[in-house]
Amino acid sequence: MTRRVWLAFAGLAAGMVMAFAIEGESVSTRSATLDTAAELSAGVLDRVAVTSDGTVVLGEELDRVAPPEPVGSVWSLLDLGDGAVLAGTGVEGRVYRIENGRATRWAETGAVVVTSLARGEDGSIYAGTLPDGRVYRLVAPRGEQLQAPVLVAELPDVQHVWSVAWDARRHVLLCATGPDGKLFSVDPRRPAATAATVLFDSEEPHLYSMALRDDGEVIVGAGGGHAVVYGLGVNGRPRVIARLGGDEVKGLAVAGEDVVAISNEFSEAPEPPRRTVAQSRAPTAGGPTAARARPGRGTLYRIRPSGLAERVYATADSHLSAVQWDARRREIWLGLGVGGRVLAVGVDRTVRVAHDVDEAGVTALSLTGRARVFGTADTAAFYRVLDRAPTGATWNSKVIDAGSPARWGAVRSRGVGAFVWESRAGNAELPDATWSAWEPLEGGVTVRSPSSRYVQVRARFPSAADAVLRAVTVFYLPENQRAVVTELSASQPETKAGETRSQVLKLAWKVENPDNDGLRYRLYFRGDGDQTWRGLLRNQEWLTASSYEWSTEGLAEGWYRVEVDASDESANPEDAVTRDVRVSEPVLVDNTPPTVTARVEGDRVRGEVEDGASVVLRVEVSVDGGEWRALRADDGVLDERREGFAGAVPAAGVRAGEHVLSVRAADEAGNVGTAGVRYRR
Repeated sequence: MTRRVWLAFAGLAAGMVMAFAIEGESVSTRSATLDTAAELSAGVLDRVAVTSDGTVVLGEELDRVAPPEPVGSVWSLLDLGDGAVLAGTGVEGRVYRIENGRATRWAETGAVVVTSLARGEDGSIYAGTLPDGRVYRLVAPRGEQLQAPVLVAELPDVQHVWSVAWDARRHVLLCATGPDGKLFSVDPRRPAATAATVLFDSEEPHLYSMALRDDGEVIVGAGGGHAVVYGLGVNGRPRVIARLGGDEVKGLAVAGEDVVAISNEFSEAPEPPRRTVAQSRAPTAGGPTAARARPGRGTLYRIRPSGLAERVYATADSHLSAVQWDARRREIWLGLGVGGRVLAVGVDRTVRVAHDVDEAGVTALSLTGRARVFGTADTAAFYRVLDRAPTGATWNSKVIDAGSPARWGAVRSRGVGAFVWESRAGNAELPDATWSAWEPLEGGVTVRSPSSRYVQVRARFPSAADAVLRAVTVFYLPENQRAVVTELSASQPETKAGETRSQVLKLAWKVENPDNDGLRYRLYFRGDGDQTWRGLLRNQEWLTASSYEWSTEGLAEGWYRVEVDASDESANPEDAVTRDVRVSEPVLVDNTPPTVTARVEGDRVRGEVEDGASVVLRVEVSVDGGEWRALRADDGVLDERREGFAGAVPAAGVRAGEHVLSVRAADEAGNVGTAGVRYRR
């Protein structure tokens, strides 16, 4: 079983994708350097940890303890103080005892889930269950024989007993419940039918969590509608301590004068577990958060005595399943519902992922007692944190992406200790069966893995406690990728009214350049149908822009094609140069306007238009500078270089006398020719 440790830091958004800076933009040696805390913790860490100053050190040893039979999830943990821990689970309401590296079945309630456990002042163990709203006193086994639990209370109108806690001042068991959001006091000395009394009836559907202050105030966290933290004093009067962001207050802990609380927000409404006819698998631990297909967002708050709630940590990648205050370490332990991680949040807001395991989520914590244990969901397991230095610890880098197939080179590191380095490589984005196997670096320095796009390096830590890894750099030479010309166009600059039409064609092209190499362009042209390409640029002209203004003055009119040649020669050695060529569609060079002749015959105008290079597209007539009106070709369609035309002389608004009739014609290139005729009306 792989045991992993990750690290996140205050000020970094959870889920941030780390990218390595790439030096250079050509086929020369590049490098990926990992030398910050975030970069060094982005990979898989097996029994090593990353400190906030960006160093990798030995972590803590973990011992995975599996229950004797398949169990869905761990919902609750109770430290017995003698080196043993009890665990409430989600299969038949079973309770296990974890001690000396073994998990044995200790009690069975017959409920679906044992959501919470508490210990009375006389040593009695109490269990809150769902979905029938029952509270039991558990009886220790006699030898290997399990004993039936004693029903302490069946709470009226309650389906879910989310949290139980022993109140030493009142000598009662407190029960936070749903779906009516009531806090009950249960006196185990009374008969089960009369043992329960309602202490507080909240406005929220569920009371999920509970903690007790030394002064006797009961702190409860609500949800199902709003994330509210209530306080119930010894006088029985309730108060709202804080309203938090999110849908639920999943966990609470008293930290001196402060209260730490975890809240979650989900896009879907809660769906608490329920009993079915065939309960083949228990629901996942963590209350209604378990029934959600997508993870929510979790936030850790520190609530001051004044009620001021400070956000200490937040993640958009997972809901928070459990919280515990560690007064000795001055840290807050957090269980993440997604990702199998235990986080340690310092009072200075630094965040250290202390443990990362293979299970889907961490749902219960007991990390402050003699036995340090946490439990997981979706195939339950119990993890013991051992007080000894780990052996065989390794640090794995994240997958390094060269962007294209590359030849991998040396691995350089900074630190203290005799690390043994290994590597593996492949072309799949994530390591799979197609990747090469882990193998030692050649000479302890150079990657042996084959050329590929992706690589990982791994450092095996020495057993020395002072071993420290501070930075790693992986060198590589990527394969040169060709720049491809994807588009080539020619257009004529717009001409304002009264200006002479330009004889310049604007050539422009688009290039896909995966290496971001500096490119040199060469331009050529030839008449459409010719075989010989002629250079557009002067011999020494070095074109790097992706556009060019081509003066066609003096060029014979007709259709031409243009070729652009893109080369990365300025960025690569001669034997690695690549180039791409693209030829344009036919481009018309026509700088001469059509010639126009016109005559007036009675009330008709007739004439001819001829162009030397392109088709006549438009013929219009105007009288005395008035509105231009279209004229029709003699054959009905303007589609030749020579066209006859005829039409009526515009007469509307024209008085008797001498007038000037103008005819203008335009060709394909936009050249315009005109002719004028004087006539009398």
